[in-house]
Formats: sequence, C-alpha cells, structure tokens
Amino acid sequence: MNNVTQPTSSGSPLTVARLLWKPGIIAGVIGGMMLAIVMMITMGVEGSGFLSPLNLGLASFVYTIAPPVSMFPVLMRAMGIKLPGPVMSQLAPVLRSGHISSAMAYHLGSMLIALHVPAAKVQMIGALMTGHATNTTVTSILSSLSPSARNAVMSAMPVTAGHLVAGAMLHLVMSAIFGVAIFGVIALATWYRLPGMRSALGIIGAGILGGAVIYVVNVYIVLPGINPMMGLVPPLAFFIAHLVFGMVVGLGAAVTFRSKKVNSILPNAR
Repeated sequence: MNNVTQPTSSGSPLTVARLLWKPGIIAGVIGGMMLAIVMMITMGVEGSGFLSPLNLGLASFVYTIAPPVSMFPVLMRAMGIKLPGPVMSQLAPVLRSGHISSAMAYHLGSMLIALHVPAAKVQMIGALMTGHATNTTVTSILSSLSPSARNAVMSAMPVTAGHLVAGAMLHLVMSAIFGVAIFGVIALATWYRLPGMRSALGIIGAGILGGAVIYVVNVYIVLPGINPMMGLVPPLAFFIAHLVFGMVVGLGAAVTFRSKKVNSILPNAR
C-alpha cells in the first residue's frame, strides 16, 4: 500500500480526537460484528450452537445461564450418570412442569451419592435443580465434561430473545469502546511520529496488535473474575477472532488517516 500523504500543517491532539471518535465507533462495531461471526461459525461447526456466543457467553454478563429443569436428562447423560428407569418415570412429570421441589432435589441427591457421584458434583446438580446455581456453578459442571458432551449440553440450551438482545447489545458497545481505544492509541503513535505509523500497512498492523492485546487482557485478566462462562469459548478461534477485529479496526483507521481532513492537522513528518 502507498504511504499516507504527508501533512502540510498541524492542529492539536484534541482536534484529532474530535475527528476520530465517530469513525472509531463505526470501525469497532463492524469489527465486533466480524468477531461475532467468526465465533458463531466456529461454535456452530463444533456442535455447541451457532448462537451460543451471544445466547450463553455474552448474555452471562447480564443473566445467570443455567440449564432448565427440562434439560436434566441431557445433563445427566452428558455427565455419564444413568438413573434407573423407575426414577426417571417419577421425574417425568416434574421435568415437564419445569419445577423441582427441595424434597425431590434432596431425594435425587441421595440417589446420586448412592451411585457414587462425587459429593461436590451432587451439590452443583442440586443447585441447578433448585434454581440456586450461579454462572460459576454452570461453568464448573460444563468444564468437567468431555468436549463432545459439553457441546451437546450447550447446543441444547434454550435460545431466548432476551439473551440474544442483551448479548448483542453488550458486545457492540464493548466493540465500539475498544475501537475508539485502538484509534486513540494509533493517533498518539502517529502524532509522535512513531516509525511506520504514517503508512497504511503500519496502521493496520497496529490494529491487529491492538486486537491481540485486548484478547490477552480479557482472557487472562478481566474475564476470569467477572464472567467465567466466557472461558468455555474455543481459545484459538477466540484469539483469531480478536485478530480479525483488530484488522478491521486498523483498516478503518488507515482509511481515516488517509483523509485530508485528518492528515492535514497531524504534525509534519520528519
């Protein structure tokens, strides 16, 4: 790609910031949409549900994502637990009603212990059945399953409009914020004449690096403490999706910095 046209005059960092926040939001939103598409395709192909990134992962910032009582048979099979036929017959009306009493939950817990299911796992199942589970509880159970069993449970989770809307809105807002942040860092690097930051390739590369940094900060610092459900996403695909996000934002920044309006107020290159 050709180098960005050299500026002829300079403005102020504040002036540059005013010109960049809108295109930064737009680039961030488009990049966020691409990130979501990559994750939806990946998780759909692996069998955990095309809508799981929004319906489960991102929605868990707002909701507790727990399998409903009706999924009890699916969950038990995934965990390798087989209850006797008479017990399942007794459970059928309860599962259809979507509500399980504390007494029934206690009875089930006793049966599971008799089947040599670990006490910690029985406690987590009890929390699920009685509606007291947290996202940490659900994550612990899903993390203990084999990949195929985990995918089966995640794909069987009900898709709700509330989850999808909350997940999509939250994702786009975060994407817009990260887009503006990357634009701001690129603007600073360009303002202080960092080598390579006057070329389109250099700016796009900086955007990709920004996507990688966001991935590392989120996965290893932020998300484990506030949203354990996000730890269930495929890590390699999640990393690649962040690189795609950074590339889209960097491309948007490269186009923006090529505009005469922005380029003309940057300090003259040496």
